[in-house]
Amino acid sequence: MTFSLAFAIGFSVASIPGPMIILIGTETLRKGAKAGLVAMTAPLLFDGLMMLPLGLLLQASLFSGRGVIVLGLAGAAFLAWLGIQSLSAQTSEALRFKTQHTTLTTRDSAVASFLKAVATHLTSPYPYLYWGTVGSTFVRQGYEAAGVSGAALFPLGFWAGACAFTLLVIYLITRGRKVLPQGVEPHLHRVSGILLIASGILLAVKVWQGSF
Repeated sequence: MTFSLAFAIGFSVASIPGPMIILIGTETLRKGAKAGLVAMTAPLLFDGLMMLPLGLLLQASLFSGRGVIVLGLAGAAFLAWLGIQSLSAQTSEALRFKTQHTTLTTRDSAVASFLKAVATHLTSPYPYLYWGTVGSTFVRQGYEAAGVSGAALFPLGFWAGACAFTLLVIYLITRGRKVLPQGVEPHLHRVSGILLIASGILLAVKVWQGSF
């Protein structure tokens, strides 16, 4: 696993239309870039403090031997499933935000945006599935190969990629444009889907080779 591959996985996963990116886009449109940036910090914070440690605990305590193989292959299948979702995704109307702006009230604060993002992230099954399978497997493999620095490589690259896409979304919405031009978004989904499926295959091969 390299930083660039982890970055590509993070960018690809973030580009799939879902509740979190829609929430970040909505908050940016209603309240400005600051609200979008604050909302973006919620999944990063909780992934680092909760989801990743939970995934590593799952790997260390609940699975051993062939259980690790099953968990790794499940992560590979999950990545491939995300890739198929991306390939089949059409231009999302939910992401094509109108450029109308609403009047802010005193209750429309950055704190409210953060709490909305926390609730959205914690109630979604995807972070638990991702860090319990894909993320924790790559982190474990990195640690076995290069110690702490190797273990940190995947999450740092993944979060950097996810942030890059999210910042692009926030920037384009702040500029009062569609998140992505109609002719570009389908190509992005195709590229993301191919990267995710390829990453799933790579993970499956590494898990298989490392176990037999």
